Amino acid sequence: MSRQEHANGRMFPVAASAPEGRNKKLWTNSHLDDKGYFFTLMPHLQLAMKEDFLHFIWRFQYFDKKDLKATSGELINILHPGFANDDAGPDFSDAKVVINDIHWHGHVEIHLCSADWNHHHHHHDPAYDNVILHVVWEDNKLIHRNDGSPIPTLELKHKIDASLKDRYEQLVETPLKVPCASSIQDVGNIVRLSMLEKALMDRLSKRCRTIHKLLVLRNNDWEETAYALLAKNFGFKVNSEPFLRLSEVLPLKILLKHRNSLLSIEALLFGQAGFLDQPIKEPYFETLKEEYLFLSKKYQLYDNRLSLVQWKFMRLRPANFPTFRIAQFAMLIFRHGSLFSMLLSIENPKTLLDALELKLCDYWQNHVNFGKTSAHKFSGTGKESINNIIINSAAPLQAAYGKYIDRQSLVDNAVNLLQQTPAEKNNITKMWKGLGLAIEHAFDSQGSIELYNNYCIPRKCLDCTIGAHIIKKGPWA
Repeated sequence: MSRQEHANGRMFPVAASAPEGRNKKLWTNSHLDDKGYFFTLMPHLQLAMKEDFLHFIWRFQYFDKKDLKATSGELINILHPGFANDDAGPDFSDAKVVINDIHWHGHVEIHLCSADWNHHHHHHDPAYDNVILHVVWEDNKLIHRNDGSPIPTLELKHKIDASLKDRYEQLVETPLKVPCASSIQDVGNIVRLSMLEKALMDRLSKRCRTIHKLLVLRNNDWEETAYALLAKNFGFKVNSEPFLRLSEVLPLKILLKHRNSLLSIEALLFGQAGFLDQPIKEPYFETLKEEYLFLSKKYQLYDNRLSLVQWKFMRLRPANFPTFRIAQFAMLIFRHGSLFSMLLSIENPKTLLDALELKLCDYWQNHVNFGKTSAHKFSGTGKESINNIIINSAAPLQAAYGKYIDRQSLVDNAVNLLQQTPAEKNNITKMWKGLGLAIEHAFDSQGSIELYNNYCIPRKCLDCTIGAHIIKKGPWA
């Protein structure tokens, strides 16, 4: 059974009443449910067994290896457990074991009960012919390879210390937002920092994959990809999707044809965004509208423009209004043209600060929306916005391009850039700070966000070095 098959399954205490429709007789004995949980009334393990836990036990060898024997009686000596396989095929590859003085080199498959081998049709799959050991919680059936030869089976239910499973269950079943909140202070700083770094790299890798998918959609054009990425970033969370859509209906190559005219760039952006479809009588607005009508006809853009209702203003600070952000975006394109080169050349926050020190046209100095003046004079992009661009555009783009052309120095620079950028301040970073985790830079805050969202919430404690450290404090750790 793959880990994905039961990742969203339910856990029920054996002592609880059987769910509706379950055979109560089966429930009170060893039973594998349809979500991949193994129920047993073993006196020292009263809760549901999960296959992920067996993977963890085997990977780190946290079981009693004294006098190991297969269920058929052969002596077993484990030289190497193999390497975890996240793709199709056996769970661990390249394992090395000695069975009755014969050295074996091959794969290891893990199941809750040995009957699962046939349930998952492994006996008909040639990919499993090289399995040298079947590791199970309970052996309830003799299994064979495709050629009919028996596979040695190692049963672990009497080899695992009860406290190890107790600690695992305490973590994954706690109602706390962070499962290890009450124990994290007992974990060494090196372990915590290593997990924070792992989570950060996970997050950066995900963003690289997202950018590579965007690159495909933009016909492998890095300039258009950087433009789309930065456009989405300029919308922040609230208006990120309409900004991204704007970059789709108005390619950068059209804007660059008017690189020397800020008015044309503004007219194209505001027009395609749908903001010029308003009955506003202002010289600046009317000039933009006239310019847009001409250019939209020239490039056949008009029918693909966005609608005003797609943009959100509610609960936004005036400086984050989409109109004001589009004005900033227009000035950025006017000033730099190649957004890709600009983002790729950033080595520290000050570089971007200089690049985004944008003096907007007179109209946007005292407006954040069309037709509404403000007594407050608005300047260029603020430091918080610049940090946001580093975190969500510059660093991910550098890492993605570095992976694309196989240049590690760009990936390293992306990480260094995050280490020089101030940490984000939100509920997640505040929570981690309260638990004693150092959140000083964007490297830390991005790692902590990934750690919480993709390890703590789904209770992936076995894949977290902090959780694993807490769980493994046993006689075989």
